[in-house]
Amino acid sequence: MSSLLIPIQMRFGDIDSYGHVNNVTMLQYLEDARVRLMSRALPEDAAAGIPEGASFRSLLGERQTVIGRQEIEYTEQLLYRPEPVFVRVWVSSVGGSSFVLDYAVQEEDGSRVYAVAQTAVVQIDRRTGRPVRLDGTQRELLEQWVDAPTRFARRPAPAEARAR
Repeated sequence: MSSLLIPIQMRFGDIDSYGHVNNVTMLQYLEDARVRLMSRALPEDAAAGIPEGASFRSLLGERQTVIGRQEIEYTEQLLYRPEPVFVRVWVSSVGGSSFVLDYAVQEEDGSRVYAVAQTAVVQIDRRTGRPVRLDGTQRELLEQWVDAPTRFARRPAPAEARAR
């Protein structure tokens, strides 16, 4: 189970004056997919000691997750249509207190990809706002969704490489 395909129902109001899904709306599609992934009931055999019906989100307790970084690359215009668009979401990296979610906004069969993206998610303590290490159970759950990181075709070269 390395990725999950989540349908997103478009609304006519998602379209901007250019006739395609607005860039801010595309980030909302990613947010919807992220929240649905983290709220999804985990299978019974997901990890030892997890209560039935638990989700990654329900395991946070006094912790919460915040977005540390987001990057998105638009690969094709997404025009309004009554059928849902799909967001494929997976984990590409698990760190000490953070993990990276990758996305492809696409047709259900993957035949067209409208955007690819990454989000760095950081777990913090609700009271202090400071990063908190992921525990073993969280790591085990996140690793079930691991797949290769997104390749951005239009990522600029680092500044030091351009200076040469």
